[in-house]
Amino acid sequence: MDFQDYLRIARRRGWIVLLVAVIAAVSAFAFSRLQAPVYKSTMELIIQPARPDFGLSQSAKQLIDSYIGIIFTRRYADVVREQLQLDYSPERIFGSTRVASDGARYAVTIEVRDYDGDTANRISKAWAQLFVDWRNRENAKLRREDRVDAIMGDDPEYHQDTPRTSVNVIAGALLGSLVGLLIVAALEWSQANLLRTQYDAERRLGLRVIGSIPGET
Repeated sequence: MDFQDYLRIARRRGWIVLLVAVIAAVSAFAFSRLQAPVYKSTMELIIQPARPDFGLSQSAKQLIDSYIGIIFTRRYADVVREQLQLDYSPERIFGSTRVASDGARYAVTIEVRDYDGDTANRISKAWAQLFVDWRNRENAKLRREDRVDAIMGDDPEYHQDTPRTSVNVIAGALLGSLVGLLIVAALEWSQANLLRTQYDAERRLGLRVIGSIPGET
């Protein structure tokens, strides 16, 4: 097929691709609007060694993940539930929490997802406070110069995490366009043996058309 063939197909079948893309985009929008929004709250902690000593700093960096493993457990999730008086199970609180470390910044990021943004903020801040309290208890056993503090960052803020309506609509339109192209390809393949125009006849037969019989009027 040459460029003229593609132009001919686009003029005759392009509406199919456009229609399927629009239907898919509208469906994605409607689906997104029907979903209950989930909000994500983010809270950050900074791990700070008591002195700017390379050995203590490296030790603190390597221990951040172990700190996370100690605090972010179902047992402490139950403590969060009791402190906030939530009608949630510890498994739900634990399952909705994600914690990541950033060794380069000596930071711990806490993310909590919930159907209520304010509740997500309360949970993430409660986790952070538990972390700080635990470090304070551990530091009390050490000399001041050997301590590693956990410092709370700004108060958590939440934003809508899902559904991402604009992303869903764009993805739906792209997927719809692909499906539309497949439909057009299937239609063209099923009608490949039909001769619709003088150009089709000349190309298929290898002969020049010198006349045609008009249809009935």
